[in-house]
Amino acid sequence: ETGQKKTDFDQEPVLDRMEIQLNKSGVKTEKIKKIDLTWSFVDIDKLLNNSTSREYVLIFPFCSKKHPQKKWPFFIELVEKIREIYKNKYSILIAPGPNEIKEAESFNAEIILNEKHEPIDLSQLITLINRSSFVISNDTGPAHISSHLNKKGLVLFGSHTSAKKVSIEREKFKVITVKRLSDLSVNSVIEKIKDNLN
Repeated sequence: ETGQKKTDFDQEPVLDRMEIQLNKSGVKTEKIKKIDLTWSFVDIDKLLNNSTSREYVLIFPFCSKKHPQKKWPFFIELVEKIREIYKNKYSILIAPGPNEIKEAESFNAEIILNEKHEPIDLSQLITLINRSSFVISNDTGPAHISSHLNKKGLVLFGSHTSAKKVSIEREKFKVITVKRLSDLSVNSVIEKIKDNLN
């Protein structure tokens, strides 16, 4: 806005900032906040049939090596708690990236990889997220995809940035924010899951 300081503008949600900048450039922006990812959906039946025949909860417990402060350290315990509460109602799936496969093996979850035993591609990932019953994630790319798909789920935020600034919270995709992720208890996350997953 006219007269607004850049430092104040930089605190606004990223999608709002993008919309303002594009509008000032004369670009129509009706899709900025209503991103449509359906064009990228692909057939993942074979991938899923190898892992589960049930509805599933999808977890993204990883983060960029550059930003270890974004990583909540209690996903292994969370998976066990979900299994205890929901029994066999949901499978728990994990879709690791290229440098995450080894670590993914430490989780009591089904690892989703392609037929070459490599990470799935972006279209497969988007489709996998779209078909999930619930997503639990650190602040990562898959969390932003989940948000744009308005999936039921949770993203866990420390103080590295705010959920508002990165425009991630939606009607169904909720945020838990704490000062330090290591202080966020498994029970706090479980209670929020129970509020949003039957």
